[in-house]
Amino acid sequence: MRFFSFFCKNKKKELSSSCKTTKAKTTPLEPIEAERKFLVEIVGEMPECRELEISQTYLKEKDGLEPRVRKRKENGHYVYFLTTKQFVSVNERVEIEREISQAEYEALLAEANPDKRTIHKRRQCFEWDNRYLELDTFIEPPLPHHLLEIEHVSMEDIISFPPFLKVIEEVTENPDYYNSNISKRK
Repeated sequence: MRFFSFFCKNKKKELSSSCKTTKAKTTPLEPIEAERKFLVEIVGEMPECRELEISQTYLKEKDGLEPRVRKRKENGHYVYFLTTKQFVSVNERVEIEREISQAEYEALLAEANPDKRTIHKRRQCFEWDNRYLELDTFIEPPLPHHLLEIEHVSMEDIISFPPFLKVIEEVTENPDYYNSNISKRK
């Protein structure tokens, strides 16, 4: 099983999945995803960055976990993933993600949670101040602002934001901005 998180285009390592591969683990089998989230407005020119189109569908819950499948498009090429996350703390989750085939992806869509809709978003990946950032623009369902995720950061870390982004508010602790809740049908 491969574990993924993401990184930017200006890095020499090119991966077909998205941005960067890491294996931050608390035990040999538990990769921890630590991130903070902010609602932002774009107020200036964005740097050159890696752009992805993402479709994310939540599946029916199994054993108290809510798996999801993702289809990522970059430069006309698609990559598919099955992911499971387990809550650890406000900004930390155990994330297990593996690449799957298009056929597996399409078969798993039959297990989609009927109470949730597929999320469609555009992701821009870039580095700022030695940190990795993901800027999501939600196409469906639409959000009034962009959602900025900063990876590998604790709640105590002081963050320097790029001048082309205006922070509206931090939403790390706000469950309304968890992707699984954004996908809920109203």
